[in-house]
Amino acid sequence: MKPTKTTLIAYKNAPFVQIRQTLHSPRVYETHAHTTLSIGFMLEGETSFHTPSGTFLLKQGALALIPPMMHHSCNPLPHQTRSYVMVYFEPAFCAELQSRLFHQPTTTLLPLKYPLIYHQELYEEFITLIHALIRGYEPLHVKALEAWVERFLWLYTEDSLSQKPTPTLQAIADFLAQRLDETPSLETLAKRFSYNPYVLLRHFKKTYGTTPKRYALELKIEHAKKLLQEGMPASLCAHYCGFVDQSHFQRFFKRHTALTPKEYCVNFVQ
Repeated sequence: MKPTKTTLIAYKNAPFVQIRQTLHSPRVYETHAHTTLSIGFMLEGETSFHTPSGTFLLKQGALALIPPMMHHSCNPLPHQTRSYVMVYFEPAFCAELQSRLFHQPTTTLLPLKYPLIYHQELYEEFITLIHALIRGYEPLHVKALEAWVERFLWLYTEDSLSQKPTPTLQAIADFLAQRLDETPSLETLAKRFSYNPYVLLRHFKKTYGTTPKRYALELKIEHAKKLLQEGMPASLCAHYCGFVDQSHFQRFFKRHTALTPKEYCVNFVQ
């Protein structure tokens, strides 16, 4: 069996996108979410793609679309490995494009059609651009990718917008994003925002697809990735992201990314 190899790529001159390429991987992910808009495709093998809409078989020829904070998992079939690429787009960049395309001012990503996209021309153009960027940064390739994302959003933004979070639920989500060094309890949140704890839990889960505690954990992991990219030691990442200790941090980080913090740093290219 060939060894698993993961490469993580970011570009200082194109901060709206990051790329992860993983080859020959048997590793299994826990259900998790990203703060980014994520688009993935298979290089070899097949993947069981589990989403709130159901479980799907992802193979070459389709793009997997994962909206921000949508809980999902992409895992190999039994006794098999797979090779894949995930591309992460900053939601603010995509929301700005949507604002321009649909003449609707927004700072958050408008709802998208997901989870699998079958569009041969878009698929082939996307993988060609991403492979070119994996080989090396070129401004023309980045410009072409921006144009691709704009076209993609034009085609796959929902015609009718889903219900937005209430101001109170949005305030709770924002509060959690500002408290990454701690995890406020359900009772603390309920008291602060004048909510019955059980009603808050039910409404938050219906809107965001998970509990406030799990939502906060996803934000911590994403923040830890950025700190690791900046060269911060794992021990300090654990502290700044509110984990009990470094081993606690490492355990959750690997469950969400299939990489240890050390592996993540070693394989990160900028």
